Amino acid sequence: MIRVLHVIDHLGLGGAQSALVDMVAHRDSRQLDAEVAVMHGRGLFAEALEQAGVKVHELAPSKWPPLYAVNLVRLVREQAYDVLHFHLQGANWLGKPLCALVCRSSRVAHDHSSADWRFRGWWSLLPDGLTHLFSHRVVAVSAGVADFLAGWEGVPHRKIRVVPNGVDTSGFAPVTPEKRAAARRALALDDGDFVVGALGRLAPEKNFAILAEVARMCPDVRFILGGSGPEEAMLRRSFEKLGNGVLAGQITDRAEFYAALDVFVLPSRHEALPMTILEAMASGVPVVASNLEGIASALGDGGLLTLPGNAEEIAAFIRALRDDPARRDGLAARARGRVKEFFSAARTAGRIEEIYREVCRS
Repeated sequence: MIRVLHVIDHLGLGGAQSALVDMVAHRDSRQLDAEVAVMHGRGLFAEALEQAGVKVHELAPSKWPPLYAVNLVRLVREQAYDVLHFHLQGANWLGKPLCALVCRSSRVAHDHSSADWRFRGWWSLLPDGLTHLFSHRVVAVSAGVADFLAGWEGVPHRKIRVVPNGVDTSGFAPVTPEKRAAARRALALDDGDFVVGALGRLAPEKNFAILAEVARMCPDVRFILGGSGPEEAMLRRSFEKLGNGVLAGQITDRAEFYAALDVFVLPSRHEALPMTILEAMASGVPVVASNLEGIASALGDGGLLTLPGNAEEIAAFIRALRDDPARRDGLAARARGRVKEFFSAARTAGRIEEIYREVCRS
């Protein structure tokens, strides 16, 4: 039995959090004992982890004062974890070096971020590179992220392992017409609407502001945006001016959200391998998304790619899919097939378990 502690900044809305939940929920519990330490607050995903039989340690109620540093050190010294697995910058920059000083557990870093220094910020390259000296392995969610780690942050290729995110293909799956109608009622949508949805953290890199422009080009299409984040107030003002758009706020049942959609859109400027894309694909929803490395490698022929920031192209694809049900069905079927073959949570969990065994042997 390998004992693993996942350390993450927070369990609020985010792709890294979704990926973590799916990763630990699909572990082989006969071989792996997983726990999660969240640096500040419980967050949206804490309950989902506990339902999967994973103990959640809340290290501090908030960022300040930084009690999480003291409590993390106490936790790893008291518990005999074989592997410490770090997610997001705070855990990697602070938690990983602290743990390296006080215990001999193997350390795995997980890079969920976009392979673009403009998104990460040039100032992040030095702390990333320095703290990777404390990593025995670094997991990259796409080949582009792996190239970034080696080329920009100086991580040796021998330490890097590419493991794409995985999604629960039973929890996210095509639904019956009855369940689709119920999902639309829950979101105050009419059954006869053609519905385009987007979901994620409402932050500049997601570029959700462009959806107001797209909605004006498609007046007979209903748009729904779910999520929370720093741009929420601005987006709410934009959507309130539309007659065909609604900002739904925080979505607690993501499977229900996808069930209500005809098309899923992700107009991001920067991405690694977004969980929302995989969840929509698994749900049998056609995807229109920005042509970025991680997205393109996941979609293959199961979706439509646009130039980032091109509202006219996004609107044209939406209208084309609205008018061609057979094309929608074909994209949806190919997308679901790709997820089941290459991006299932069980496959990802198995690959991660191989890394744990590798570092425990070394």
